[in-house]
Amino acid sequence: MDNFGFDVTYEGKESFVKAFLMCNRDKVVTGYKIKENKTLVLFWADSTNAEKMPYGMTPPQAAEFAYGWVTGSADYGQEPDHDGDNGKGWRIYTGDWGQINEWQAHLAIEPSWACYGK
Repeated sequence: MDNFGFDVTYEGKESFVKAFLMCNRDKVVTGYKIKENKTLVLFWADSTNAEKMPYGMTPPQAAEFAYGWVTGSADYGQEPDHDGDNGKGWRIYTGDWGQINEWQAHLAIEPSWACYGK
């Protein structure tokens, strides 16, 4: 289907991998772009706007790569100030028609604060 849409914000590695595998739709990841250290965009086809992966990553390999980025070096920005606690979560999404700004880019990952109210 061409008009696939997906947007999940949650936390934890197991949930990340499940959401990633559902959203990735069995595409081999051939490239990536990091926008302002806040968004990782994955590509399933060559693009002049993407860095090439050293090899085409299967969905499970790409999930490990993406989770490593979002938990290791992504910029979460300022921690929210509210009556509760915060943890580091993530957001996985597609844009309109399952694309992120161009047809070769199919998936984006962003850091997202998980907020826990009292």
